[in-house]
Amino acid sequence: MLNTTLMFRLRTVLDFYQMSIRTKEIDGYLDDVQGYLLALMAEQGPGVGEIVEIGSFKGRSTCWLAHGTKIAGREHVTAIDPFTGSPEHQPGMSCADMDLAAQGSTLPIFRQNVRKMDLDLHVAPIVATSEDAAKDWSRPIRLLFIDGDHSYDGVKRDFELWSRHVVAGGLIAFHDVGHWDGVTRFYREFMATNNSYEEVLDLFGLAVVEKKRLADS
Repeated sequence: MLNTTLMFRLRTVLDFYQMSIRTKEIDGYLDDVQGYLLALMAEQGPGVGEIVEIGSFKGRSTCWLAHGTKIAGREHVTAIDPFTGSPEHQPGMSCADMDLAAQGSTLPIFRQNVRKMDLDLHVAPIVATSEDAAKDWSRPIRLLFIDGDHSYDGVKRDFELWSRHVVAGGLIAFHDVGHWDGVTRFYREFMATNNSYEEVLDLFGLAVVEKKRLADS
């Protein structure tokens, strides 16, 4: 008989493989291994509070997060995005998006993707900018994923607006560190000057930090 450790590893590999296949057709810029890390943090991450995603596009990362929290029976994912695309997604730009050009919004395809993955009961979209959504937010956050405006000022703004709600011991993940100048510059300055957070890992540019508890500061 296979031992418990081996069976657990086999189930993990199978879960990753199946989700990789299911999310293959969802447009986005998140690597499958990064997606699985988000799923694991949503499923097993520390703290009590909400899961908040800043920047959802067509729902690729949203589905990974929702898959993890669904397995554990934990909180739904709050997906915050105006669904009008980033500057590079606009017609004539470097990553021009056909869905955005045709419909003026990525929200319909976002909803379709979440529904096809049978995750609609585990995702609560907020159609707004990060700044507007933050005005009425007061709930604690255990996992914050920042993947919206990739400019230096945009990442800085999202961090300042939302990190105040992250619980001690909670996690913040930044996407595209080392790949986009604005994200990279903010992250490196932030880590060099802020001792309230500790880097947990950096997986191909998905950097995760933990908010220290007072005793650890």
